[in-house]
Amino acid sequence: MSAPQSLLFLCLGNICRSMLARGIALELIQKQQLNLKVDGAGISNYHEGEHAHPPIIALAKRHGIDLTPFKSKPITQNLANRHDWIIAMDTSNVKSLGTLGITHPHIYKLGDFGLGGVDIPDPYTFTQEKDLEHVYDLIYQCVTHLLKSCHA
Repeated sequence: MSAPQSLLFLCLGNICRSMLARGIALELIQKQQLNLKVDGAGISNYHEGEHAHPPIIALAKRHGIDLTPFKSKPITQNLANRHDWIIAMDTSNVKSLGTLGITHPHIYKLGDFGLGGVDIPDPYTFTQEKDLEHVYDLIYQCVTHLLKSCHA
């Protein structure tokens, strides 16, 4: 497996998990001075053009990450083709790619990196700060392992 130059984070609507993973990755890439591009997309186009979910913006801000420049967009075959690896948040996202007819040689789950393949829970309906922080911690841990895998 060759080292990727670009990653596309994928979740259902691209307003929670993939947006947060992208923000965390950009922060770590900058700190580690890595040469890696990242982006995000959603399976659904329901939130196309929207900013991250407000509780996710607040969560990221508490960790020094600004998600406000990013807007949601749906996955397309063209977008997938522009990235070396697609990093989905859960098994359902991976299956949905097939349902949409989107193919790619390198599709992984974020949980494959450091957490033994677990699905990252969707925090869209979470109201408790501890639950949101848990999702942040999972994503941060996996993104850290992912970036090590990209530049091992």
